[in-house]
Amino acid sequence: MRFWIAVAGSLVFFTVSQAANGQTTDTQLTLQRYVDAQNAGDLEVALELWADDGMIINTRGRSVAGKENLKRFIEANIQHKIQQKPESIQVVRSKVMWINRESNDSYRRLGVAPVQQNSEMVVEGGKIRSLINYFPADEIARIEQACATPQAQGVLLNDQPCDQFIAQARAHTAGVMGLPAAEKRN
Repeated sequence: MRFWIAVAGSLVFFTVSQAANGQTTDTQLTLQRYVDAQNAGDLEVALELWADDGMIINTRGRSVAGKENLKRFIEANIQHKIQQKPESIQVVRSKVMWINRESNDSYRRLGVAPVQQNSEMVVEGGKIRSLINYFPADEIARIEQACATPQAQGVLLNDQPCDQFIAQARAHTAGVMGLPAAEKRN
């Protein structure tokens, strides 16, 4: 797209790449549509946004791929009443990265909702190809601290006891961050 604008009495010509701007808009729009659908409990719309061979890697490093598996995963998120709020959204071509504030029944019972996740999604042709989520190390520590309180008795995080959830989340975050094994615990 070409534009002429007047700057200090002169006409200046510049070009904006419509493809780059269109991709950014489409990528961010796809993220927002997915979050809105999942927050509203609309499984059909949320699933429709995924590529047939799309893949999610959750905060514990569990990989879910293919439409049927994605359907079950998203359905479970809806049953757990997950609510997401994306913040600090950055788009680079087909990739969108953001901080996700997520609440669900377990996080609410534990008193840590919303939790912070770092998220990265790749969108191609308006379809989600991949989504990876991980907790920052300080957020894992905050959840772990809440797990040690009396109110945590019997609370399962994504159907797991706190210690299992924390161990898997810590290992996944360390792997995403490329930390050496010695730093995975801290």
